[in-house]
Amino acid sequence: MNHEVALAYKRLTEDYDRIIERQPFFINAYALYDKLLHRILDGHRYGMILDVGCGNAAQTVRLARHGDEVIGVDIAEDLLAVARERCRDFAHVRFMKEDARNLPFPDRTFDCILSYGDVLSHITDGYEQALFEISRVSKPGALISFEVDNKWNAGLLYKPRELWDVIRTRGMGHATREWEGMRFKTFTHRELAGLLKRHGLEITQYHGHNILASFIPDRYVLEQDRRTVWGRAALGLGKIDLAVSGMFPFNRFGFNIMVVARKR
Repeated sequence: MNHEVALAYKRLTEDYDRIIERQPFFINAYALYDKLLHRILDGHRYGMILDVGCGNAAQTVRLARHGDEVIGVDIAEDLLAVARERCRDFAHVRFMKEDARNLPFPDRTFDCILSYGDVLSHITDGYEQALFEISRVSKPGALISFEVDNKWNAGLLYKPRELWDVIRTRGMGHATREWEGMRFKTFTHRELAGLLKRHGLEITQYHGHNILASFIPDRYVLEQDRRTVWGRAALGLGKIDLAVSGMFPFNRFGFNIMVVARKR
């Protein structure tokens, strides 16, 4: 699984920044990232920050301004090379090629841990071990924020086979969603709450992105340029999604879910 994910992101490395700037899905996602990062970072200073699945350091470079020491870990060496170049001016930032399921840090090391970009959903056969590791290396009271794929979203209306899998998988998410040759584990709210509780974490915020925008088929929201009619429609709906991202029941139906939690 790690090999497949690393290969997929190696293929995407050259186009990654262009993808997140052009495709409506990612533009909407990064708008929510910015919203949550503003709440998490602005006016705050952390001693040790960990970015799990840091990729090309799109978030790490912002974390660098709010931590005494910032570490980014990822399994994709090609993206880590981009990350190191992006953060070359920050002497207190370093990057390591590591697996989220086996973090090489002592217990209770970090004050803040971030993991955006489907990292836990990529680990279809070991997501709970990764969550255990994130909890283990967190200090009591540490802030933890991560993103996962959501089980229920409007895009299922266009995917009858996946919808059938979702309906058959009662009480928990499924593992059939695919993109760029990668499989993803999806989660329900109840499933996530239970997982976090088992590992000493308490949800404080729960947001969804691409909620209404998921009514637009993937081939337009994921593959088309923001300047097309469908692209502009997805971005317009994305602005509404951003406004209601944390409101129940809207936050239960985003394509992806953003969680903010505290270590007890």
